[in-house]
Amino acid sequence: MPTQLGTGAKLAVVCAGYAAACIASYVAAYAYDAHMAAQPYDTSGGMYAGGEMLTALGVFGVVACVPTVLALWFLRQQPRVWNGVGWACVGFAALGAVAVAVALLLHGPGNDIGLALLELLALSQLLGVPLWAAGFGLLALLAPERRSRRLLLCALALELAIGIAAAVHWFTP
Repeated sequence: MPTQLGTGAKLAVVCAGYAAACIASYVAAYAYDAHMAAQPYDTSGGMYAGGEMLTALGVFGVVACVPTVLALWFLRQQPRVWNGVGWACVGFAALGAVAVAVALLLHGPGNDIGLALLELLALSQLLGVPLWAAGFGLLALLAPERRSRRLLLCALALELAIGIAAAVHWFTP
């Protein structure tokens, strides 16, 4: 018969997961650096550093998903937390949908920094649709109550609409 973990043990498990993500990120960056140092050319150091950074961030992001989902699982008995997560996801998806709509309607060269930042947000939303949709879908499956589940499904629907906009934008002549 499994025993229930106390709050301190749950916190320790989640913190250990994030520590493991940091260690995995460091190891991936070190391996990338070792691989690139063995290459016969040494130009474009900034590009190598950028690649190392993206490798480290990617590994951290993938490994950190486990303790994040575990923390949310441990917080299933806290409806306020889940409603907050649901509203944050809807806000993120709605902001992305607005950014994509504005960027697709007002595309073109411009000197406005605000519009440039909005287009950058739109691009991150267009490219990140599979990631955000999978995340919102997983959170909707984990959500303990109907209200937070509906909010997360609304965020998922917004992301799927962004995905349709991306498909129309990129794959129609």
